[in-house]
Amino acid sequence: MALDPLFTFSDAQWALYLVLMQLPLILQPSQYRPLFFVPILALTVYTAFSTKGRFLDDYYNSLQWMTYFFFASDYILMTDVQRELRQVPGDADTKNGIENASLWRRFCWANSLFFSPRGVGWAHEPTDSLPPHPPLNISRTRFVLQRLRSAVVFFLIHDLCNLHVRANPMFYPEGPGWRSDGWLWRYIVTVSWALSASTALCLIFSLLSVLAVVTRFSEPQAWPALMGRPGDAYTIRRFWGRTWHQLMRRFVSSHGRRLVQFLGLRRGKNPSAYTQLFVAFFISGVVHYAAEVIAMRNYAGMAMIFFMLQPCGIMLEDFVIWCGRRAGWESDKWNYVGYFTTLTWFALVGPLWQETLVREGQMTEGLPVSVIMGVWKGQWVHGPFPTLH
Repeated sequence: MALDPLFTFSDAQWALYLVLMQLPLILQPSQYRPLFFVPILALTVYTAFSTKGRFLDDYYNSLQWMTYFFFASDYILMTDVQRELRQVPGDADTKNGIENASLWRRFCWANSLFFSPRGVGWAHEPTDSLPPHPPLNISRTRFVLQRLRSAVVFFLIHDLCNLHVRANPMFYPEGPGWRSDGWLWRYIVTVSWALSASTALCLIFSLLSVLAVVTRFSEPQAWPALMGRPGDAYTIRRFWGRTWHQLMRRFVSSHGRRLVQFLGLRRGKNPSAYTQLFVAFFISGVVHYAAEVIAMRNYAGMAMIFFMLQPCGIMLEDFVIWCGRRAGWESDKWNYVGYFTTLTWFALVGPLWQETLVREGQMTEGLPVSVIMGVWKGQWVHGPFPTLH
């Protein structure tokens, strides 16, 4: 066993964590600001030895914690946030720099930055990689109705996937795994898992956007969709860079840029681009693998291998695309081949990562209710998760 838990996780840890992360964003710039990262690191080590008592609670709690840990590294160590980052459009309070604004204005500014992981409404927003913003002339009522409609669709798709999970032994902790019944089933379980995970995230995001707009906490334009178009996922690169959520894009990019600067690699050249690509997936791997280690209390997780395979697949894909273009194969019809090869890639490497988590019971706690089964058979509430025995 590794990392045997010594402490019971307390919500006070989250409260302290949030304060420690936001203080250096609020206070005026100082040469001593990086010192705020020291207690953040210490608290993270303490949290690694803490437990909520259940695998899934520890796993998702640690995923969120490690995500914020790298945001803290970006905002405290990598970036002089008050001098380098700015909201768009700016206002009169910040025309002389946010560091010269009032304490209250800096508090609001810091909160906006902290709770905008994709950079929406900021100059560093990756507009080419995010879905379009809702129209400027959309009313709050129309936005809310649209998002509620989307939430219903996400719920029904997730409900359907949850029924498949409960019916397919490949998702059972004691089941045969994803690679046991041939490629057809590998495709099916890969798609089912991806839809289950993405619709759960999109459902939560849709409801949060409704709450924020209804309470006038923010405007509809601040809520572009969480996921990009599935139609963009005809390469591995485009899947990760456009279709999947971009919640980690900011901090994986900033660490990669800093390493490239340190190595003196020329911007825009292949060595620079691929170095940043590997750094991005390395950090993604650290976030997910750390959560596995903390939750499982061993080193059996495969997240690091899965994420480090991604830049390898992208490099191979880039080479094949380059060869195809040299041969004159530039028709959009090749995109359909790309959909198949991208799906095949994830059906190949996805089980390496997910089978370990499935054996730990990751899929056993889906939605406890089912509208589909309720309408069909009157079974609105699920029973215990099925087993093979």
